[in-house]
Amino acid sequence: MVRRPYELNGQDSIMYDGELSRVDAIQNAAQATVLGFLIAVDAKLGLGIGLDARYNWQDGVEQDDDNIIDVPLRHCPPAFGSAGLSWERKKIRLRLYADFSAGFTFDDLAPSEQAKTPIYALDDNGDPYAPSWYTLNFKGSYQIVKALQVTAGVENITDQRYRPYSSGITAPGRNFLLALRASF
Repeated sequence: MVRRPYELNGQDSIMYDGELSRVDAIQNAAQATVLGFLIAVDAKLGLGIGLDARYNWQDGVEQDDDNIIDVPLRHCPPAFGSAGLSWERKKIRLRLYADFSAGFTFDDLAPSEQAKTPIYALDDNGDPYAPSWYTLNFKGSYQIVKALQVTAGVENITDQRYRPYSSGITAPGRNFLLALRASF
């Protein structure tokens, strides 16, 4: 759905609030095809050890502005996911996990994204692209009493600089957390 010039009662402009204004309308400008899948695994391996993994892949194309060729769809991110190993024993829970995202080359980016140099890294040719990234994270919690739990952790242990696809915001570096959770 995009805003495009339109006609109202055969007119491409109308008087609006005393000013001649072009008529625009939100239109279904092209057709898109999206394919994808999510694979998820949660396994209890015994002795309090668990394994979890998530992998999401999407691919999409839409017709270009002239409805001639298919181009990458802007709203399909690169493949991404998470994988972790956990250990749980009585009141203690520990989890080591990685979050990750594949990248997009300049040619993989939608045409509307190829012009957005401020929010993407630049390749050797000076073209924007979305590099792949990962973070390694560790969190633990301890149930002090039934109604009180303390959680601590470190995210992005390796202090990777990364930017989630099309966000325009570089994610935080190494991050420490400490939380106390009370239930009433």
